[in-house]
Amino acid sequence: MPRSDPHLPGQLSVGHQRLVVVLAVLAVAAAAIVLPGPGDDARGQAFSSAYQPFACDQPGSSDPQQRRQEIQLDNGAGDFNAAGRMHPCLAGVRWHLQSGNVATSSTTPAIGQIRTAYGRKFPDTVFYAAAGSRTDLYQLAFSGLQFCTGDTTPIGACAPAGTTDIQLYADSTDAPGPKSAANYRLTIDPDQAITIGGSGVWTEVLATANSSFTVPVAELPTATHLACALVGGTARGGFLGIGGTCELSASDFAGDLAQWLGGGENYTLLGVNLDLYYLVTHRQNPSDPYTQIPVDGSGNPLNSIQLPNTTISVS
Repeated sequence: MPRSDPHLPGQLSVGHQRLVVVLAVLAVAAAAIVLPGPGDDARGQAFSSAYQPFACDQPGSSDPQQRRQEIQLDNGAGDFNAAGRMHPCLAGVRWHLQSGNVATSSTTPAIGQIRTAYGRKFPDTVFYAAAGSRTDLYQLAFSGLQFCTGDTTPIGACAPAGTTDIQLYADSTDAPGPKSAANYRLTIDPDQAITIGGSGVWTEVLATANSSFTVPVAELPTATHLACALVGGTARGGFLGIGGTCELSASDFAGDLAQWLGGGENYTLLGVNLDLYYLVTHRQNPSDPYTQIPVDGSGNPLNSIQLPNTTISVS
């Protein structure tokens, strides 16, 4: 059960729980960002008929404010149109997921790994359940995305103790109208190493163009700065074009040349900096996204989202 921490006024600590579906938390959190609080100025609470947050209808609704967005999922080979789709209710709240340092020139320390990744410019307009829409988002699909864990067999190049170097937060100033009268930040702060994705799981996000992640140059095809530059990435460090790191933004990664990260290798993550509006985990090549959730070998649901000892705070 949630418990109040007397040492952290105004914060809620959730002890040792596994959140199998992160959207349950993020949806509630998004509501807190979009909806004005009871102590806000009355003008912040005056909804007009044009703004009815979270009035999501089925796909095909003629009302943009009620339209559930159709998102076609990657099939595990870089094809976002082959199989599997979802119709989430998007709140329009931008979440910031940060870990490590995307601008580092050092190949240590690692904060996690990916096995395969694909990207594309999202072809459709994204409608929010609150108000507004946008056409500039990118869809990134990661296979085997894992942050460093505290297990006895951690991800290669990770510290045995894992990592708690991760930030997940949303600001009310980023939310669509109507906005809260007072600006505030909602933070989800794991006190231990977390899991988002994991072995055999696909993790997909709808993110902004400047969202990025960084891997060692040595793990790229040809292992040179040229390999990074060919896809518009930013190479740092190394010597004479060898070694160092490569930062790839969502817009860089959406090009055809970037798809060599789909080779099935393990790439060390040195940093991630994602501004995202939606995150989902699923099995490879899902035929029905409502039944093809990530599972282990027994057919049981896989705990692909785990946030142990998580503190949720508003500041």
